[in-house]
Amino acid sequence: MIAFLRGELAHAGHDAIVLDVGGVGYQVYVSARQLSELPAVGATLRVFTHLVHREDAMLLFGFPSLEERELFLLLNSVSGIGAKTAMGVLSALSVPEIVAAVVGNNPKRLSSAPGVGKKTAERIALELREKLAEWQPQRLAGTAPRRVATLTESDEMTAALLALGYSDEDVASALEHVHAAKDSEDALRQALTFLSGY
Repeated sequence: MIAFLRGELAHAGHDAIVLDVGGVGYQVYVSARQLSELPAVGATLRVFTHLVHREDAMLLFGFPSLEERELFLLLNSVSGIGAKTAMGVLSALSVPEIVAAVVGNNPKRLSSAPGVGKKTAERIALELREKLAEWQPQRLAGTAPRRVATLTESDEMTAALLALGYSDEDVASALEHVHAAKDSEDALRQALTFLSGY
């Protein structure tokens, strides 16, 4: 398995890049969002990768972060969702937006991605809601899925939101909009819904 590639950006196409790693050019499929944020050709670039082996081809998909690669794999695990559709979701929405849409049960937001209709969006929300609700604290704990006993519920949620890329100001504002939460999962769902603007 190729975990990541680091090399010189040799070419950027409409859905893939070519990375020159020690004189070998790797074609890596990336999201439209990542394409729009690429450095200039010739710059050094690192992408985390996942290899998809099909009958007719071996395709290498690239991501700017481990979190995005994890989310791609989770999306790809949903029945009927292939690599192309998963990349379409990552092209249309950021990691925090996808998590907020799923945990906040907002399939309409997911259906804004290319190739994702109403039923597909509902299936993504249904199959990933529990997984992504559990996925949040893992960002603050590194890799451990268990809760960190030394942190309060508020500290946990703050750490999880910061790990997703939200600013201190955004997190503070979101915490003010969490009311009468049934549990920490519900509180996190409320915060993500507020931050996504829905």
